[in-house]
This record gives sequence, structure tokens and C-alpha cells, in this order.
Amino acid sequence: MLLAVSIGSIVVIAYEGYRSGQKALAGSFENQLTSLRAAKARQIENYFQTLRSEVQVYGNAPSTVEAMKAFTAAYDLVLDESASIDARRTNGLRDFYRNEFAPALAEKTGREVNSDIYLPAALAARYLQFEYIVENPNPVGDREAFEGPGDRTDYSQAHKRYHPIFREVVEEFGYYDLFLIDNQGNVVYSVEKEIDFATSLLFGTASSNLAEVYRDAQRQNSGYVAMVDFEFYLPSYSAPAAFMATPIYDGVELVGVMAIQLSVDEINRVMTGNQRWAADGLGETGETFIVGEDATMRSDSRARLEDPDAYFDAIASTTIDLEQGDRIRQLETSILTQPVNNPTIDRAQNGQSGVDTVTNYLGQPVLSAYTQLDIRGVNWIIISEINQAEIFAPVAVFARRVLISAAGLVFLITLASLWLARAFLKPVNQLSEGFRRLAAGHQEAFVEVLADDELGELAKAFNHMVKKNYKANALVAQKTQETEALLLNMFPASVAKRIRKGENLVADEAESVTVIFMNVLNFQRMTEALKPKQAIEILNELVKALDEATESHGVEKIKTTGSEYLAVSGLSVARLDHAKRVIDFAAESFQIVAQINREWKVDLKMRIGVHTGEVIAGTVGTQRLIYDIWGDTVITAHHVQSAAEPSSIYVTEAVVRRLSNLYEFAPVGDIEPRKGKSLSVFRVNILEGLFTS
Repeated sequence: MLLAVSIGSIVVIAYEGYRSGQKALAGSFENQLTSLRAAKARQIENYFQTLRSEVQVYGNAPSTVEAMKAFTAAYDLVLDESASIDARRTNGLRDFYRNEFAPALAEKTGREVNSDIYLPAALAARYLQFEYIVENPNPVGDREAFEGPGDRTDYSQAHKRYHPIFREVVEEFGYYDLFLIDNQGNVVYSVEKEIDFATSLLFGTASSNLAEVYRDAQRQNSGYVAMVDFEFYLPSYSAPAAFMATPIYDGVELVGVMAIQLSVDEINRVMTGNQRWAADGLGETGETFIVGEDATMRSDSRARLEDPDAYFDAIASTTIDLEQGDRIRQLETSILTQPVNNPTIDRAQNGQSGVDTVTNYLGQPVLSAYTQLDIRGVNWIIISEINQAEIFAPVAVFARRVLISAAGLVFLITLASLWLARAFLKPVNQLSEGFRRLAAGHQEAFVEVLADDELGELAKAFNHMVKKNYKANALVAQKTQETEALLLNMFPASVAKRIRKGENLVADEAESVTVIFMNVLNFQRMTEALKPKQAIEILNELVKALDEATESHGVEKIKTTGSEYLAVSGLSVARLDHAKRVIDFAAESFQIVAQINREWKVDLKMRIGVHTGEVIAGTVGTQRLIYDIWGDTVITAHHVQSAAEPSSIYVTEAVVRRLSNLYEFAPVGDIEPRKGKSLSVFRVNILEGLFTS
């Protein structure tokens, strides 16, 4: 009673404290995530607004207009001047696509690449790509350092004049690349010199998002800035890329389009706070990321950046398919590749904002704050989330402390309860102890009679009952032991257990077991040479050793008939490795025979047949109950044994298929267990060297 009242009070107080703590922590983190989401949303929106302003300013700058006109004119005349596209340049460019670009793209995409389809068709594009990409002394990622070849074309002169300006713009403002595109869709200039340089957006890369943003910008008035969402961009080796573009006007005349390729690193820097999540108040598991209209990420995953191995282990247990996981690994980014599927995505894309508990893309329960971003040209949402386990970690600490305190209080109350119980109810406790001892198996659990009242009479009656039970239990134990020994001697332990429970008819069917037939050779000759008693003693010792080996290997003995021994594995107890257990038992049986031969100075040999298949098993008879197995598997094993050579194990093809990677098997030919039915037989080579002495 004391324990019930005390524990009840502790549980009520602890539950109220735990619930209040959870509610307070959840509210605190909801406010924190909402504030962080709003702050990051402002940052990323300001970042894209700044990008728009920069693109607008540079697109209208006089130097950009001059550069656009100069590159357009030079591009059209590049092959009319002293330059030419000869076989050397064509073959050099083809070698670049075949030996450099195609292998790198295949490594990123995991697919074979036909390099010939990327070779530009226009001669001007081939010439410029050869001079500025193939002949560029700098590796991929540093090609912007090359200011141009030594030819005297107008294009080279324009490039040497304007390239340092645009290169400085890209480096200063963190763009990935900057393009000038003429009114015919030709990329007449780019800073990074990837394979989109000098090509037409109306043909080879017409389906890219760069072509899409170009067409949008070309239709607009001066000052308009178009933007397209991320897509896998082939010229950047299928990396995710997004673009902004603005039309370039010379007065009222459209002379081209300037476009920039957004840097994924800059977006990740804003969203991750330079990968200082803890400093942003996101603890050990929190993060803020962007999700696009297709429900995939537009900024990188914290888990992938911090611990890629743990990240890939986590997504492997989610609904993401293997191909997506490989794509993330190859591209080294979760942008466009990591799906984020939970109810908050749909709500945010419908313009809603809020905080909810969902399962994140790693399959973990998180508290997630979501809202839609105000970025013209894309439908993005921003999510701030943190694992629930981290949120409620302080509550878990509180719960542990309450449990420790409760355990201490319960211990003290228990001591007081025991002292009071012993003081007031010592006779009852003594009688209870007597019953406990009797239940525990003590046959002479007599109690001391401490009083002459009702409890004393109860103690006397208890002692009388113990005395009678002692005699009855002794007789029952004797009979039970005899019955147990008889059953275990006749049947496997599992069958004996079922018979003890009252099953009159035991019948089983197993679809996959391994049966072993063993035949002791030379036994008849040994009985003629020795006295019958001695021969039976030798056979008994052999069978006893085999019985012990069956138990150690998980094999069930079925019966012995004369010098034959039948056993099975996987019948009463289902085992995936029943074939291996039988082969290991068979190998040990030869060692047992060898030991018997050494001890008794006899020359017994053994041949063994093993087959895997289905059997039926059960008890038959009434006066003399036996347990046996039947079926083609048993018959086949017997025939395989009959065909075996002395001191060898023969198995069927069904056994070889299961154990081919564990043992060596040698084909020995075919047998005919039934008329018209042929069966391949193999010898197990595990016994080589066992009997060399």
C-alpha cells in the first residue's frame, strides 16, 4: 500500500513535469526555427535580388554593350580572316571530346557517352573551341586564366580586351560563369570556356535551361532579368545549374543577351552559414535548405556535407532508389537529386507557412518550419528543421533524474514496508515463505508453529500437507524420470516433448531437409572374428559416439538398423544450413570410426550418402511406437550411400548447389535410384588426407 501510494504520486508528478517540459521545449524550438527560417529566407531572397540588380546593371553597362557588339562581329568573321579550321584542329577537338570530356561526363552520370554527338557542327564553333579549350594550357576549372591565342583575328583582340573585365566580375561576385549570346543564339563569349562556348543555343543545347532563359530574356525590354530553376547542365558535366539573363540594348536595338550561371557554392554558403550550423542555433542535427517545385533540394544537405558515409547509410533505408543514391554520390551534391517528400512541401507550395512534426528525407522525425520564398522566376520553399531527439534531449535527462530519484524513494519505502510487515505479520510471512519454498521445489518446507490461534492451526495443516506431498512427489518424480528417459531414448527431443504434451499422432512435413545414410562396413566380418558380446559392445560405442556428434552438429538421429545409421537435419528445428551441418557431421563420423579402429584394433569402414529434399515424418504403431521418415529424399540418400566407395561421402547435385562455395566436390558419375531415372553423384573432397595413415 505504501509503495502503491508513493509510486502513484511520483508518476503523476513526473508525468506533469515531463509533459510541461516537452511542451515548453517544443514551443521554444518552434519559435527558434521560425525565426531562423525567416532570417534565412530574407538572406536568400536578398541574395537573389542582389544578383538581379547586378545582372541588370552589368547588362546595361556601356562596356557590356561594346563587348557584345565586338564579340558578335568577330564571331561572324572568325573564319573569314587568316584563321581556318583544318584537319589538325578538327581532330584535336574530336580527341578532346573523346578522351577528356566524354570520360569525365560518364564518371559523373554513370552512363556511357558518345562523344561524337557533342562535337559542334559550326566551323566557327570548332575553331574557337579548339583555340580556347583544347589549346588552353590551364586545366578544367582554371581555363578562365587563358586570355587568348596568338592569332590576329578580331575575336582574339576582343577577347584580350574584355575577358579580364568579365573574369574579374565573375570572381568578385561569385558567379560560376558569364555568357554573351548574340541574336542568333550563339554563345559568342563565356568566362569558363566549357563546351557550351561558341555553340548555338538554338540547336545543340536548345533544350537546356540556359537556352530557356535566353529565349525569355530575348523577348523582354531593357532592364528585365529572367531566371530559370536548376537543372542538370551537360556542359558543366551534368552538374546542377541555374541561370539569370538580361537583354542587352544599344539604344532601342537588341544586340544580344548577357547570362550568368549561378554558383551552387554561394547558395550553400548562404543556407549553411559557411557550414556553421551550430553557430546559427541549429545544434547537432538542424539545418536549413531550399526545396524546388519538383520536391528535390536546391541547396546541399548538411548530413552529406558533414558525414557522407552516415548520410548514404541513412538514405539507403528510405524510399530513395539505388540509382538516385548513386547519382548523388557521383555528382557530389544533393541538389536536384535528394527528394524531400512530406506534407509540409505541398502546404508550402500552396503558399502556407507553419511548423509541423514530420519525417525528414533521412527517415528521422523532425520539427520542421516551412514557408514559400519570394524569388521571381522559381517556385521554391525554405525549410528549417531539427531532429526531435535533439529537441527533447533535456526532457530525457529530466526523466532519467526522476527515475533515479524515484528508485531511491521506492527503495527507502520498501525498507520501511518490509520492517512493518515483519513486525505485524511475522506468522503470515513465515507461512508464505513455506509456500514459496514448496513452490520452489523444497520437499520438506515445514514451518515453525508460533501461536495457538487460527494462524497456528493453519501452520499445522500446512506441515501435514507438506508431509503427504513429499511422499507423493517422490513417487511421481521416479515415474516421470523413467518415462522421460524412455521417450528420449526412442524419439528426438522435440518429438518426445510433443508426445509428453499428449499428441497421440505426430506427423510432420518438411520441404527442405538434408538426409544422411551411413553404412558401417566390415561389421559382419568383425562379428565372425570376435565374440558376439564384444562385437555388440564395439557397435554400441560407435553408435553412442555418433549420437553425441549429431547433438553437437544440430543433426537428428532417426534410427539405426543393423549397421546402417539414418539421420536428418532441418526437420524438427528448421535450419538454413542443414546441408552444411550434415556434411560436417559426416566428416566427424569418419574420425569416430578411425578412433574406434585404433582403440579396438578392428578395420571398420564407412560409406555415406547425402541428399537434400522434402520428407514426411511421424510416429507409427500403438504397442511399439516408432518415429520414422519417408519420401524420395530418404530413398535417394540410401541409393547414393549404396553407390559410395568405402571411406567416402557421396552427395547429390542438390547438396552441391547449396555448398559449392564451402567444399570441393568431384563428379563420380550417375546412378539410377529408380528405373528410367538418372541421378548425378559427387564425392566430397573434405576427407582427403584423413586416412593417409
